[in-house]
Order: sequence, then structure tokens, then C-alpha cells
Amino acid sequence: MEKPFLTIDQQINLLRSRGMTIDDRKTAKQALETISYYRLSGYYYPFRQYDKESRTRSDQFTPKTNLEQVLALYRFDERLRATTFQELSRIEVGLRALVGYTLGEEHPYLHLTPAELGPSGFDRENAHETDKYRRWIKSYNINLSRSQEDFIKHYKSEYASKLPIWVAVHILEWGQLATLFKMAPIDCQDSIAKSLHLTHPQVNSWLDILRILRNICAHQGRLFNRTLRKAKLPDNAHDLGIVGLSDEKNKCFDQLTLVQYFTRTMGLGEGTALPSVLATFPATDVVPLRATGTPDNWQSLPLWTCGLPT
Repeated sequence: MEKPFLTIDQQINLLRSRGMTIDDRKTAKQALETISYYRLSGYYYPFRQYDKESRTRSDQFTPKTNLEQVLALYRFDERLRATTFQELSRIEVGLRALVGYTLGEEHPYLHLTPAELGPSGFDRENAHETDKYRRWIKSYNINLSRSQEDFIKHYKSEYASKLPIWVAVHILEWGQLATLFKMAPIDCQDSIAKSLHLTHPQVNSWLDILRILRNICAHQGRLFNRTLRKAKLPDNAHDLGIVGLSDEKNKCFDQLTLVQYFTRTMGLGEGTALPSVLATFPATDVVPLRATGTPDNWQSLPLWTCGLPT
């Protein structure tokens, strides 16, 4: 059985037949034309009636559900994604600088000298680079060949495209930077992690988590109630202000707390952007702020206290 095509008017009628209140048909039509029925479905899904016994949701909406509630949730998620992406961009630049400087102290061309890398980059038992390094250097060279940055053109003309590590990091994507960190000598990883008050396995875990979070934001994915990868926390998380997380450590708020931690620990700002957005969550009885994994006392938590009214 194939899914039938529905016109915009038919989509509106379908939503109404399932119990959604639509006061302004013009607004509904514009939303469905510019956002799409399918994309909005992720935001009206939580409003569908839930059966605790079967743990399933019916096609019918809970009483008093209206389209404006759904659109408010969608607009909030837009703001949340944009702000999260902006904060992650600052973190990415900061990490590039930190990794480039630390690895540069070890060897100016460490990324081009696999024998100097850690066990993830060089197999000392068999005396050759790892498959991970081969894949990484291939992607690095592609980035280098495609880059139109003026500083890259300079190094291409003056130094035969041989970039020192503190320059090379600035053409890396998040995933490539994370892989470079994993391949770095262990003492370099430890040095970088120590400056962040973490261990290098924790930094590796966080970089992977934040890469996924960044991709969701970059590709306009639904964020506010996503279940994500579990965060690996330090034993002294409470002393570092990493508190208020869910038991699973995989909710949206949990991931955003990692963003707040990096922003404030790395001195990238006061960390007011995400709290300002989170404070605008359009809570309802059906979809409360808890849907994001955010605790009721979130504004009083160390990493989230940024002078906002409580």
C-alpha cells in the first residue's frame, strides 16, 4: 500500500479530523507550504494521545491541541538549533587553536609525521600508519586542495602546501579535528584534556557527542526532545558544575550542558546565549520543558546561572 499524496487543503482537513484546532486556515496553509506536513509531524507528534498500557500514540491529538502550539514549538527549536550551532562554532575554533598549539609544541608537522603519533595513528608493532590515519590524511589532502582561503594560497605558493599543524587545524572539519585528537600522542591528549579539567577519554567522548549535535543543527534536524549519545562524565562532575543531568545522560539538556561547560571553561563567553533561548520554551501541559530533559531548577545550576531572571 502506497502513501497517498495529499494537497495542502487535504492536509489541513486531516489534521482537523484528528482533533487539532486550526483557527486560521491561511496561517496553516502557509506553514504547510513553507515547512511541510512531514517536517511538522515531528513537532505535533508529542501532542498525539498516548496509551500507557500499549506505549503507543494514536493518530488523535490530545484535547485542546492547536496548530499555534505546534508552530511555537517549531520556532523554538529553530532558535535552539541556530544558537547551539553558533556556540559550537566558537568551541570548534577554540579547539582548533588549542589542538594546533599543543601539537605544534610536540612537532610542527606532527600531522604529516605518522610515526610521531599515538597508537591510533601509528601501529608501532608493525611499523606503519593505521588505517585511521590513512583515511584522515586522504580527507585532509582533499580539504587542502579545495581550500580557497588566502592563508592556504600563501602556504601553497611559499611552502609547497606544507602547512604546520597550527595552520592545518584551521581547514579541518569537526570530525577531522576529533580524529586528529584521537591520533595525537597520549601525552598531548592528556595535556589538552587537563586544560579542560577532563581526561582524554572524556574529551574523545565529548567531541563525538558534540559532532553529532552539530550535525543535527547544521542539517536542520529536530533537537529539543532528541535522545542522543550518552555523555561520559568525570568523577568530579559536580565540582565542575556539571549537574542537573538526566539519569540517562543523553537528553537535549544534557548535551547542551556540555556546550555550556566548554564555552565557559575555554573562556569563550559568559554563556548567556543558550540560557536565553531555553527560557523561551513554549511549555504546555502536554509538552512541558521536561521534554528537553531540563530540570525545574535549571536556571540555578552553576553552568546555567547567567544573570537571567529566575
